[in-house]
Amino acid sequence: MNVYEPQNIRNIAILGHAGSGKTTLAESILLQSGAINRRGTVEEHNTQSDYNEIEHERGCSIFGTPLFAEWNNKKINIIDTPGYDDYVGELIAATYIADAGVITINAQNGVEFGTENAWYYSQKNNLPVALIVNKTDMDQGNFDEAVTDAQEYFGRKVTIVQYPLHSGPTFHSVIDILKMAMIDYSSGKPEKKEIPADEMAKVEKIRGELIDSIAETDEDLMNTYFENGELTEEELKTGFKKAFIARQIFPVFCISSKKDFGTESILNFITDVCPSPMDGPGRETIDGKFIKANQADHCSLFVFKMISEAHLGDMTFFKVISGKLVPGMDLINEQKSASDRFSQLFVVSGKKRVEVPALCAGDIGAAVKLKTTQINHTLHDKGFNVQYKNIEYPSPRIRVAVVPKTKGEEEKVGMGLSNLHAEDPSLVVEHSQELRQIILHAQGELHLAAAKWRLEHRYKVEADFIEPRVPYRETIQKSVRGMYRHKKQSGGAGQFAEVHMCIEPWYEGAPYQTDITIRGKDLTDLDWGGKLEFVNCIVGGVIDQRFLPAIMKGVMDKMQFGPLTGSYVRDVRLYVFDGKMHPVDSNEQAFKTAGTMVFKENFIKADPKVLEPIYNISVRVPEEFVGDVMSDLPSRRGVIIGIDSEGRYQIIKARMPLAELDKYSTALRSMTQARAVHTQEFAEYAAVPPMVQQKLIDDYKKKQEEGD
Repeated sequence: MNVYEPQNIRNIAILGHAGSGKTTLAESILLQSGAINRRGTVEEHNTQSDYNEIEHERGCSIFGTPLFAEWNNKKINIIDTPGYDDYVGELIAATYIADAGVITINAQNGVEFGTENAWYYSQKNNLPVALIVNKTDMDQGNFDEAVTDAQEYFGRKVTIVQYPLHSGPTFHSVIDILKMAMIDYSSGKPEKKEIPADEMAKVEKIRGELIDSIAETDEDLMNTYFENGELTEEELKTGFKKAFIARQIFPVFCISSKKDFGTESILNFITDVCPSPMDGPGRETIDGKFIKANQADHCSLFVFKMISEAHLGDMTFFKVISGKLVPGMDLINEQKSASDRFSQLFVVSGKKRVEVPALCAGDIGAAVKLKTTQINHTLHDKGFNVQYKNIEYPSPRIRVAVVPKTKGEEEKVGMGLSNLHAEDPSLVVEHSQELRQIILHAQGELHLAAAKWRLEHRYKVEADFIEPRVPYRETIQKSVRGMYRHKKQSGGAGQFAEVHMCIEPWYEGAPYQTDITIRGKDLTDLDWGGKLEFVNCIVGGVIDQRFLPAIMKGVMDKMQFGPLTGSYVRDVRLYVFDGKMHPVDSNEQAFKTAGTMVFKENFIKADPKVLEPIYNISVRVPEEFVGDVMSDLPSRRGVIIGIDSEGRYQIIKARMPLAELDKYSTALRSMTQARAVHTQEFAEYAAVPPMVQQKLIDDYKKKQEEGD
């Protein structure tokens, strides 16, 4: 394998909706370029990209797969991405690391949700993209409708550079506007021919629109165009490339990737027009600087992917941002302040890996046996301290509790989930001491199903995914005073403690009891949120000061298992204002017990209430589904706050309890044909409705009686 310099490297992400032919296009590119000599198909489970067993079983891409090809003395690094939104983390990483993208559109369906998602993240990462209308040869394939659809969604910068002479089963000829030629594939190989006379009027119209679009992006070109009424081929080519890289034009191509019709045009476009790593602004650092792809600089790289497969082992994928990487180099991991050695370097195409003698700036490669390195880590030469901005993964939208089927395998499950998170940061693992559950947060049902499959097949541990508990809180609404005497005598030394306590709600600026003498205050920020204020009001030594911490400990023990639902208690002020002790039988344990019991009895009398976590949610939904979504929210105890517009989308802002959010992602996709997504962020704790509170209390009592 040759070593390619930055100007001869192209990094491309293939994006689009599931079923639009991304993997087939990748396979066609590999075949046409000579990277493979036999085409695989998705149906036969033998493509270079979808090589994983789970992808064969599910019949779709699940992972972003690095591939590579060589064309026109250029190296093309390709990342074939999944189309379903559940695997959006793979899409985001690809749009972050690539220098350009191609978005496939199914000619039968036009713009679909996955198309919009690809557009959204390419726009967010300022990635130049071309649109490829694929499956133009299918019965229901309609190139014109697909382009109209794209222009309605993405704007008038979507510009035709190729169109089919005929769509549907008779498709075999492409009219190329830039080359002013017809490419005929009827013989199985591309043949350049003259454009039919009856097409010239249409071609001239589209070419004029294309030249207008290119000229509008550059003042000098516009002046030349006005003066001469035309642009030279060189001016057109230069202007086209410049406009594409600046995202001022989004060219449209037409292909049938299954028949390899049009693939060589895509390859030529990638090598001739798409930017090299040197053409962009460079990679942004956390302090706002940009590092260009210059191999003369110090070596630095950014890690964007990790995989652990039985036949490949653990592999770390990275993009060399600057300098040149050679085997045997030791680089410093900026996040870990530790060194990792790159013993061998590989370029990878699916499950095939090829060892290389070096990787230059801008190239994508892989290494094995890196000890400390993970996704989003920056590695660099010693003394060249730099850290690149992280890939920003979306917050999870769904969660489940993970329970091993075999008792005693909790640690094995935890290790497997931890490895899954290392490979896919959009999966988040939480070991909740509060809920006494392992919680797995994901993007959707498909994401969870893939995680469960990998847990069982890769890490050989079976687990059930069950409904997770909700982290409720308990507090009080009024002031109550009471006492508890703890007396225990069983031969020998006994136990005696009497504690008088007043409890009341704590809130910022809450007034103190005026009839109680205050000797000292201790305000504690609770680990689980909220406050506990302990007010010492003991006078005359009725309780020795050394026993007050034991009373506090007894209260804290009960606050971790509230009387109503066993949930954490928060926002309480308590006054210890009187009591009694015995010169022999009083000890710390006695006062701890008395503190627990008086707090519990007072709490139950103080009009207690259960609080639940409330989340701010933002639902991005096409206009036609807004009514369905808004009418559904109240049924989930959601409160609509407002609505904003974003192009063809409406952004519904609302608040919803976590208890209702766990199944919302699935329901939202069902009611919007999978075209709406939501994000969620914790807002506050608020009181549950009385009927919900009573049910929670009854359920807790039942579990206590059953010994759960």
